[in-house]
Amino acid sequence: MKIVIVGSRTFDSFEYNLCDSFRMLGHDASIIDIVDVLPVSVRLNYWVSRFIESYDRLVSVRLANKVALLRPDLVLVVYRNLHPMIVSQIKDHWPAAPVVQINPDALSNLEKQQIIAADFDHYFSKEPFIVDFLTNKIGASAHYLPEGFNPRIHRRPAIEKTIAEWLTEIDVLVFGNLYAYRARMIEHLMRAGIKVAVYGTEGPYMRPVIRSVFRKQYLVGLNKNRLLYGAKIVFNNFHYAEITSVNQKYFEINGIGAFQLSDYKPTIEEYTGVPADMVTYRSVDEAIEKIRYYLAHASERHELADRQYTHFQQNHTLDLRAGQLLHTVGIPEASATAVV
Repeated sequence: MKIVIVGSRTFDSFEYNLCDSFRMLGHDASIIDIVDVLPVSVRLNYWVSRFIESYDRLVSVRLANKVALLRPDLVLVVYRNLHPMIVSQIKDHWPAAPVVQINPDALSNLEKQQIIAADFDHYFSKEPFIVDFLTNKIGASAHYLPEGFNPRIHRRPAIEKTIAEWLTEIDVLVFGNLYAYRARMIEHLMRAGIKVAVYGTEGPYMRPVIRSVFRKQYLVGLNKNRLLYGAKIVFNNFHYAEITSVNQKYFEINGIGAFQLSDYKPTIEEYTGVPADMVTYRSVDEAIEKIRYYLAHASERHELADRQYTHFQQNHTLDLRAGQLLHTVGIPEASATAVV
């Protein structure tokens, strides 16, 4: 079956990994990105489209035309900031394929509600709250689908965790977009005397105390696997707009075999392979207390990380999620031979 994803082709993006999973399931999957239809960066396109509707429409028309030329059996739109007309354009040019929206982000990133204005055949979201209001308030065909990790990219290094920690020399690692909320929590850890190493993308208003531990490196690929696995604790504080759900990193960290301490969210009860209260916190003070405990109890954190690794390999890969999505949409399974 031919699947076309409209989204980012960047290595290790959600779209990239989802496409890889469809291929592993035996489907002919590809990604169409904005840079395929206009010679501008994704960032520039984002800002221009917010203020010039004629440009916004042009992008959607060109994307829809490119999708239709591929004659897909299924279209998945991941971008949330596209003009709603992209759906009607795809259906006008190629009505044979269901057009599906899959949202891997928090509620606050619904942009100008373009995906709600568009007439998608199905919606998928990791956030039960979003699924509820799409289903019960606007009568959409909305489905709950957690995120996952790519077992071919997010891999546990072939080394004992004790040795990996000795080589890495990181007590607590934090990575991701350094928006103000995440940065302020890191400051609390530092004031408590905890040694923190921060990786990711610099956010606005970064204060000097965070700059002092910011390593100015975006983690990806083998280096990401090595550092997460080698850190004694990976501290994951979700975006404040994650109402009941978790972020993509939650699955990646556990899939790599690292020890993770994260915000408590109700959905973790269904994801985790160990008691949720052992690997989550509900306040920054509790986080500090648990960090100190696990830094002093290496064997316990190693055992928990190993149990999570096994559980997530069995239950939370994107390969499984891709299969669940296709089953929900009513697409038959492909052969076991992957398309390469």
